[in-house]
Amino acid sequence: MKLAIAAMLSGVLLLISQIFQAYSGQNHTYWASDLIHVLAVLAVSGIVVGGFVYKRLLRRRKQLERERVSHDA
Repeated sequence: MKLAIAAMLSGVLLLISQIFQAYSGQNHTYWASDLIHVLAVLAVSGIVVGGFVYKRLLRRRKQLERERVSHDA
């Protein structure tokens, strides 16, 4: 299951990287260029932080379930 998810994620990332790859005519003097770069960095960092938060919530939920089961016994 993890291998399938990793393969799917890798495929999506490869597709996205080809779509957003800089082309030779990219104009870095455009007035919104810095804003676009900042928004891209914020989006990527938001996804990473969101993943860590989600992982931590799952861990906490499992811990609470274990505590509930041990108190019920």
